[in-house]
Amino acid sequence: MTLPTLTSEQFLLIQQVLNLSVATMGGAALLFVLLREQVGRPYRAALIVMAVAVGMACYHYTQILGSWTAAYVPAGGGYRPTGLPFQDASRYADWLGTVPLILSALLLVLDIGRQKTTRLMVRLGGAAALMIALGYPGEIQHENLLARALWGLAGTVPFLYILSVLWGELAGAVRHDTPGVRQRFARLRWLLLASWSLHPLVYAFPLLGLTGASALIAGQVGHSVADLTAKVFYGLLIYGIAREKTLDAGVGSPLPQEGRAAPSVLGSD
Repeated sequence: MTLPTLTSEQFLLIQQVLNLSVATMGGAALLFVLLREQVGRPYRAALIVMAVAVGMACYHYTQILGSWTAAYVPAGGGYRPTGLPFQDASRYADWLGTVPLILSALLLVLDIGRQKTTRLMVRLGGAAALMIALGYPGEIQHENLLARALWGLAGTVPFLYILSVLWGELAGAVRHDTPGVRQRFARLRWLLLASWSLHPLVYAFPLLGLTGASALIAGQVGHSVADLTAKVFYGLLIYGIAREKTLDAGVGSPLPQEGRAAPSVLGSD
């Protein structure tokens, strides 16, 4: 990928978005560890898994930020490339680890039984890994747009499979839960769909003829917003489901029963 020359405002915008991503991911990792004490024991593993996922994302975003600052040098009132590569593809290494984890966190918090959870973890984790593995060869195709499109279409197949499980099997699994759990689960599915849809949009920029500084800025901002949404806000919804289940059943809840009348702000509708 040939990096374009940027104005100071363009360079600093991307730098600040990456800085925000590092700080938010790191803070969310600590937050999810602390919030595990606010839910019953059956649901704490889901928050620990989310803490690991956003912790991994924080590490990878730190690498991306370091690569970004090394890829440019101030020149003539703007920033020019140094010739060092910008390791944006580190995102794929991050997704390969974090996407199966966040899907596992959902299965753990839904508490649908050990056998079914294990079976779905294997299926969804495998589909997520395949989706990312198929997308990467296309991502590095900057000149051969046909190859990029074909790899992108191949990666769409496991993506659609994951959505079919979220709207099919898992929708049936929560039908006997409380309205609060079902509502949060519905929000979580739409949030995941919306955030994950940003990545294919960025992937398609070269196919749509968008190049240069505009494509670089839109891509970095788009990927970062999608990752923050699909990890941090998704994790807060995981907490909300765990909190609702804890207060409804009183399973291992650290709170007195009257806590039902005043649920946490993060867990409220």
